[in-house]
Amino acid sequence: MSRAVSTRGHRPDYVLAITIFVLLAFGLIMMYNINPALSQKLLGRVDSGYYFRGQLTNVIIGLAVWLAASSIYYRRWRSWAPTLMVVSIIALLALMVPGLSFERNGATRWLGIGSWSFQPAELFKIALVFYLATWFERRGRELTNFWEGVVPFSLMLVFSGILLVVFQRDMGTMMVVALSAIAMFYVAGIKLRHLLVLAGAGLAAGWLAIVTFPHRMSRVAAFLNPSQNTDAGGYHINQALIAIGSGGLFGLGLGKSIQIYGYLPEASNDSIFAVIAEEFGFIGAGLIIALFSILIYRGLKIAAAAPDLFGRLVATGITTVFMFQAFINIAAMIALVPLTGIPLPFISYGGSSLVIMLAGAGILQNISKYTVREVASEDSRKRRRIGRAYIADPGNGRSVKTAR
Repeated sequence: MSRAVSTRGHRPDYVLAITIFVLLAFGLIMMYNINPALSQKLLGRVDSGYYFRGQLTNVIIGLAVWLAASSIYYRRWRSWAPTLMVVSIIALLALMVPGLSFERNGATRWLGIGSWSFQPAELFKIALVFYLATWFERRGRELTNFWEGVVPFSLMLVFSGILLVVFQRDMGTMMVVALSAIAMFYVAGIKLRHLLVLAGAGLAAGWLAIVTFPHRMSRVAAFLNPSQNTDAGGYHINQALIAIGSGGLFGLGLGKSIQIYGYLPEASNDSIFAVIAEEFGFIGAGLIIALFSILIYRGLKIAAAAPDLFGRLVATGITTVFMFQAFINIAAMIALVPLTGIPLPFISYGGSSLVIMLAGAGILQNISKYTVREVASEDSRKRRRIGRAYIADPGNGRSVKTAR
């Protein structure tokens, strides 16, 4: 049963915004710092501004997208979700068209036109969040039924796995997508026994996806025993661990990384956390983890206070995408999980991921404008007589539905 509740916009979550700005600034500092070594390797010459200029352009575009997303009332995405989902699937399928896609490090994840490239999987992440939020909201009590809730949801994950794991060999993105989707299903009301069945099936499917592809098995072998095959499958993780270990407590200092000089693969992208730990030590790495913890806490707080189920599910989905992507990236660098090729949100070099992440941040920011919270009243007796919650900082009123 639901009832209409009038909500009024108030100030957005500025702590969320400041945290993301600090992460972006840190990412720009790192890109400026690694320019000389990596530009020599990439371009054959030293260009002190190559990575910084590229990342600054990405940040500017991403911030423009953030501002646009934060100004759109979040419930409008409900009607756009099917179209966004279709567009993202078409973009993923376009990766199989010769001439439109290109391969990098054994994976076909980029659409390329001239000097412009884009990763459709990044769009798919946010599209799936909106689609599932819409689907969960419409299903309602049917979600508690195994055949009407769990089975259709599982089929959607299987389809996603075929697109991401089989066609693109992108296991890391699939892990983020699956974990975030399950978190949304938990918020939507899945039964515990169904959740356990789903988790078991997911582990079995993940293991099948690993043993089917030899390069994933080599990564698992390197994860289980990093000291073996240090020149082959274990090379990347060993270099990352050397970088992190070299940093000690306080780090070698800004600009004094040794691993970026051709030793650590993907130093500007997937392995940026190892470079941070090398230059800033345990203190700097801990600061980055603390910033992500604040970001996740604020996002989950927004989800808990969202005025309706759709807003709660979208906020949960976006926040858990941030959370799982950051966790998997960092955990891979410290050998807690096998290596995967996903960037560290807001810090790693790259346009597609950064722009989509900032779009998600903008949507989360918009939801934070409509969170329901009680305003302190000087007359507490009056507040008790009224016996209802107030909305802080009244602004533009909107009417939404909340589940009861």
